[in-house]
Amino acid sequence: MKQQHCDQCENQCPVEALQCGKGRKHFGLEPAGEGGHGQPSGPIGLLRQCGHMLHHGGAGGEDLLRALTPGEQAELERLLGILAADWQSRCPAGKSEHRPPHQE
Repeated sequence: MKQQHCDQCENQCPVEALQCGKGRKHFGLEPAGEGGHGQPSGPIGLLRQCGHMLHHGGAGGEDLLRALTPGEQAELERLLGILAADWQSRCPAGKSEHRPPHQE
């Protein structure tokens, strides 16, 4: 019987929807153009890395953005707002569990 779930991490993803580099590498599905550990390189890889650290508690506290000046923080917020709005507009209703925060 063909394996239906990945056993390379605790997520146990379906083989047709692998979420980690370990699983993609194990099943020979590692896409070209990725950086180390199965992560895409460039800005998408950095966004994933930051999101992973936020999600899993590797970063916390009130001063998460202390490495950035107030102007850089404002620019980051502006750019992320543009991306969130674009991605939300392209995501069919009901297809995403995670929606960007409402912008006023």
